[in-house]
This record gives sequence, structure tokens and C-alpha cells, in this order.
Amino acid sequence: MRGPLAILLTTVTVAVLPAQAPSAPPAGGHRVHLDVFAADARGRAVDDLKPAEFELREEGATQTLDAVRLVRDEPRLFAIFLDEYHVAAGADTDRARDAIARFVDNELATNDRVVVMKPLDSIFAIRFTTDRDTVRQAIQSFAGRKGEYAPQNAYERNYIAGTPARIEAARTQVAWSAINALAIHMGGLAAGRKTLIVVSEAMATPERSRGQEFLPTRDTTVRSANRANVAIYHVNPGSAAAGATADALDTAAMESDGASINDDLDGGLHRAAADATRYYLLSYTSARPDDGRFHELQVRVTRPGIRLRARRGFVAAAPDEALRATLLAHANDPKPAAPAEPAPHASPLIRPWFGISRGSTGKLRITFVWEPATRVPGDRSPAIKGSPARLTLTARGADGSVLFEGPVAATGPAVIDEPGATPARAVFDAPPGRLRLRMSIEDVTARPLDTDVRDIAIREIKGAVALGTPEILRARNAREFRSLETSSAVPVAAREFSRTERLLIRFAAYAPPGTQPTLSARLLSRMGQPMRDLAVAAAGEPGADNAIDLPLASLAAGEYMVEVAATSPAGDAKDRISFRVTP
Repeated sequence: MRGPLAILLTTVTVAVLPAQAPSAPPAGGHRVHLDVFAADARGRAVDDLKPAEFELREEGATQTLDAVRLVRDEPRLFAIFLDEYHVAAGADTDRARDAIARFVDNELATNDRVVVMKPLDSIFAIRFTTDRDTVRQAIQSFAGRKGEYAPQNAYERNYIAGTPARIEAARTQVAWSAINALAIHMGGLAAGRKTLIVVSEAMATPERSRGQEFLPTRDTTVRSANRANVAIYHVNPGSAAAGATADALDTAAMESDGASINDDLDGGLHRAAADATRYYLLSYTSARPDDGRFHELQVRVTRPGIRLRARRGFVAAAPDEALRATLLAHANDPKPAAPAEPAPHASPLIRPWFGISRGSTGKLRITFVWEPATRVPGDRSPAIKGSPARLTLTARGADGSVLFEGPVAATGPAVIDEPGATPARAVFDAPPGRLRLRMSIEDVTARPLDTDVRDIAIREIKGAVALGTPEILRARNAREFRSLETSSAVPVAAREFSRTERLLIRFAAYAPPGTQPTLSARLLSRMGQPMRDLAVAAAGEPGADNAIDLPLASLAAGEYMVEVAATSPAGDAKDRISFRVTP
């Protein structure tokens, strides 16, 4: 998004910055930085004050200073806002443009960083630079438009239109929003003094109207500047600036330890550069809560004859402002590179099965098993040499977190998970939502055969009465069937069985606490017609596996379904599982 609309929207969300340190505040408080100017009786800078000579009080209470440092000839940070909406074209624009250009050429050091912003620039384009050519080009394109209301782009036609009074009100809001956003952005870049130069003639405070209560005002901007250790210097290039009554920008400059620059533009800008060149930076940890209130500071030195100049205090962050400030401070950060994901691919070498039941703490329990796929005669898909013998599963949640990673052996008739052996199933908990699965398939020599990559949607098991995914276990004789009664028996992925086999179908049923649903099951034909009722051995515990014993010897070859149901006064739930019987 480009234009002042981005400024307005962002400053609604990101209004102010927490304590002015770019680093994380210490536990139990937040760090406050205060720049202090020291001079002797003749106005000469004093550079030899010792940390022990400073005394700082917050609301009258003495504070322990964490650090006192003399800042001298270090890289500085400057932002220049050229308010085209409030500077007249012609001589006033020329005077401002020339003064700012001389300031860049004569006052800035090679390692100073600077950005130039105008009302129609997006805050997402804020880039501090040491490239003076880029800065000069931005200054040369400055063109005042005070009193000129012809729109220059679609944004102005759509959002800054109407009568001159309405246009002026919108322009004023855009300008204050931009100044506030610059102050916030600068606060996240350094702990020392930052300089914000606002080139504008007289500007009023924005009028409050319904729906605009959270847009920046003069007071909002002053709070943001003081909290971010930003000094505002108001440069008024108007021909009638000298002797004019102080406006909102002048008071903002005064309250942020800046200055108003009217007649001698070069001299005033030289002072702005000098103020950022030499000062003492005091740091301490404030125990004040994030109450959004102004807290007065008083600083003095024990050495006699020293005059100090410093801010009057700071405004603590409101409880919700830390997140807002963090968002704006990192608005220009590059987006993290998303890890490359392989394209979805269902391998023809395996037959996977996924079961879902209720897990712990609102999550779902996922069960995964697989079997080598039987190649269908006449299949013309490209042949892959080798048979799958190993599989490594990696399951990731929607946020990229790894939920499961490890080998899974193939399942089959009467397979039991034995301690110390490769498990024949993967069981893990996952939140509802997208699940990314990647399966690396190998043969018995660990040679890669194929990769299966798929996304599955995990839906929450809702309802007062609900069912988990039914699972099938198979046995070829009575001995194998007895082994299926243990909890370590592994379900199969296959859905095609011989008439000589016997199936054990297990499923979990859920009902309101303290109740047990009535369970039933039916054998259905391929068309869904009831054939006979099936006995259900209820587990007796909510969420435990209920069982259905289904011998296949009496069934003719063909396709069938088993329908399981749970009913209670709180509701009912049904599910069906299909399978095929072969001779």
C-alpha cells in the first residue's frame, strides 16, 4: 500500500513506542534514556562530568543510574519531513529546499543516517541511508502545495476531497500521522538522541471526529517523540514566520527538547546538528507501570556552576502499546524466507491409513500405519524398481513445528508393536487444522525409492456424542486373533480381505461426562442396505476402544460396509467403514 492511507492505517494500529531502548527491557521494569546537555556559566560545553556527579529523580524519587555516557561525534540519526501540504509554493518552497540542501551538505557527517519523507510517501518505504545523492534527489523534488487543492493521484481524489476546509483537515491529519510514525520508527533504531526536522508552516492540531479517536494528535506525537528520545525541530520557511504566534508544531518542538526555527534557518539547523553531536546519555530502569501517564524527571549535578538542559520527563507506555510499537519497528524487516516444500505427491508404492481420536488438552490424536501397495495387473504407471521395506515419517503442523519424526515399519495381519523394535504405527497429538506429511520410502538396502508428500485437514471431533475413526485389525487364524485383543496390536491399512480371515473392528465413542452412550453396529451391503446387526463389546470407559468381532467366512465375495453408531439423550453419531471380501 502506498500513500498516506498507509500512514493513517498504520498509526491507528501502532500508536506509540515503549521505553526508548532498542534492546529488550530488563525483567521487572523498562529502560529510560535521557539526553542531558551540560554547560558552564559562560555557555561552554562541559565534557568531564563523572557518573557519580549526576543525580536523577523520577516523580521526586531518586533513581539508580545504570549508565552515564558522554556521546560525542558518534553517528547520528536524522529524519526530515517535508510537509508539502503546509508550505506555500514559490519563494517559501525555494527557501526551505535550499536550507535543507545546505544542511545535508554542510552539517551531516559521512556516517550519519538520514531519511526524507513527504506526505504522499508510505511509512513502509522509510529507509535510513548514508547515500547523500538519494537524499538530495528527494529534497530537490520537494514542492509546496499550501492552498492548492487539485488532486495529484487517485488517493487524493478518493480520500482528500471536498471543500477546502475538509481537505485541510485531512491534510493536517496525514501530516501529524507521518510525524508520529517517523518518531516511533526512529525510536526502534537507537537509544541516543534522534533528530526529527519538520519543514512546515503553521499547522493546527487535528480535529477529533467520530471514528478517528485513535488517530495521532499533537499530544500523541509529543508522547511518541519523548518516549523514543526524538527531538522535533520545526523549520518554518514562511515569509511571515518571524514574530508569528507559536502554533502546534512549535509547542511540540518545545516539549520534545527541540526548537522552533523561523528566521535564521541555517543557524537553527546548525544548532539541531550540534545538539545531536555532544551530550550525556543517562540510562536507568524505571519501575513505573505501563500506565500511559507522564512521569516527571529532574536531573542535577553536584558540581557547582553547571547548567543542565534535559527533557521534563517521559510518558509510560499504555498496556497495549508494546505490541503496536514492535509491529511498526519491524515494519521494514525482510520477510523470513519460507522453507521450500516439495510438491504434493501420493506414492503408488504404499497404502497409508490415518485415524483420528480425541487427544489431550484439546488436541487430536493421530494414528498412522502403512502397507506396501499391491501392483494392479495392467497398471501402466512408471515402474519403480524395488519393494518398499522402510518408511520415515515427518509430520509438521500448520506453523511448521515438527509433531512426529521417525521410522515406521509396515503393518499387516496380527502385527504387534514390540519393545525395542521399529514401531508399526506412529501416534502423535496435533491441533485441528492443516497437517503436512512427508514419507521417505526405502527398500531393504536403504536405497531411496520414492517420497510421499501430502496435506491433510484435521477436523475437530465436535458434538456431545462423537466417534473416533474406526480401525480394522485382521487375523488369519485363531491364534492370531487372540493376539489382537492386546492394546499393542496394530491396525492395518488394507481394506481387502480373504473369506478365511477374521476382523476385529475397534472404535472410540465419546459422550458427556458421567454418561455412557448406547453402541450399535450393522453390516451393510455395497448399496447401504442393512444385512444384519453386529454385536459390540463396549469398553465401559469413555474414549476407550469398543470392539466388533466380524468373521468373514459367511460372506460372499464382494463389497460391504460396517456402520457403527452411538446414541444418548445428548445426541447421536454414526460412521461407516468400507471393505472388500475376496474368495
